[in-house]
Amino acid sequence: MAQTNRDRARPPAPKTEPEVVGRRYIRLIEHQLARLHAHPAHGNREVFLDHLVIAHLLAFFNPGLRGLRSIDDVFDLPEVRKRYRTPRLPKSTLADAQRVFDPHLLWPLIESLKQRAGLRPHDPRLDALTRRLLAVDGSFFAVAPRIAWALFNKASVQKGARRNLRQGNVRVHVQFDVLRGLPDQATLTDGQASEAEQLRRALRSGCFYVMDRGFQQYTLLADILAAGSDFLVRLRKSARCTVVQECPLSTADIAASVTREATVTVGWRTGQVAALPPLRRVEVTYTDRQGKTTTLILLTNRLDLPAWMIALVYRHRWQIELFFRWLKCIGHFQHFFSESPQGMTLQLYVTLIGLLLMAIETGARPSKYDFALFSAAVNGLAPLEEVLAVAAKRRAERARAAEWQRQYSAKKAAQKSGR
Repeated sequence: MAQTNRDRARPPAPKTEPEVVGRRYIRLIEHQLARLHAHPAHGNREVFLDHLVIAHLLAFFNPGLRGLRSIDDVFDLPEVRKRYRTPRLPKSTLADAQRVFDPHLLWPLIESLKQRAGLRPHDPRLDALTRRLLAVDGSFFAVAPRIAWALFNKASVQKGARRNLRQGNVRVHVQFDVLRGLPDQATLTDGQASEAEQLRRALRSGCFYVMDRGFQQYTLLADILAAGSDFLVRLRKSARCTVVQECPLSTADIAASVTREATVTVGWRTGQVAALPPLRRVEVTYTDRQGKTTTLILLTNRLDLPAWMIALVYRHRWQIELFFRWLKCIGHFQHFFSESPQGMTLQLYVTLIGLLLMAIETGARPSKYDFALFSAAVNGLAPLEEVLAVAAKRRAERARAAEWQRQYSAKKAAQKSGR
């Protein structure tokens, strides 16, 4: 039968290993995978940590693989095992491996990818901070109630009656590098673990920690200063502050919606604030499109920063919320493949590896559009070069739209102020 023009124009499906995008990603990390493979293991073991990482990474880029049974079926195919150089991965073997392997062995691999991802474009005004800007927060991920170690009682109100519900939740604690747009640290615990305690264990020098109200602990703030770092935390409205000196507001402060600035001491118990020097308290008031007014009370030890800069820094804390949204809504992280803390942490780390691999290819923080395009490329639907071209085109379109919206909002604000 003669070929039609459409058949002649259709590019051949990738068959050789260099043409397979999945193998290209594996080659990006093959040195680290070799080190994982060489890690001491039981003599009878045929499945190694690098095999487990490859399986999870393939599932990350294939949303259809929703469980260990699906991964089992895929790696039962001889062509897949040949392509990724893995043995068969039965469901029972994967389940056992997730409990046995130490997920923290993957962190050096994550660190190497973070260095290769480079810096992304950011607000140049933040360069004046001279310290690593880290947004800190935690988020809940629901798990099955049968997972005993993750169970805790959560109060709920139904039809006016308050009662306790037993449900499973784990909490992912993240330190997010705002300037690079990438996670800097991540840990997974049960739902009752303290966010403040997790941060206290991971404190480092030379950082600027930006936190929400859940981290308002004076002992934690003192520990941050003792570690040689700075902090910016949102205070609860019930926080007790004694004003030492009121500070005048500049034109830039008023433009940034700052309504008050003062040097204060905090707390009413002497033992709580013994290690805290005078701090800067800044109130920022926003009005949304519905006319609702919200006042944020911010506290920092950086007395050298103007109030508008403090408001700008806290506004960038929202990036960590967007990262959690990415995990839950875009990275299809709603379902865990394991019920053990080790297996859940391993899946979290492999998800970070997949995110960093996309960031290396695109040179920017991946969006949901990038994830859809890269998933198509990994499945062999399109060459990676074409995917990168389309991703760059869409990113430029969104940048132009954002700039138009910014100019339009500035024009409307100028017209409103001129009335």
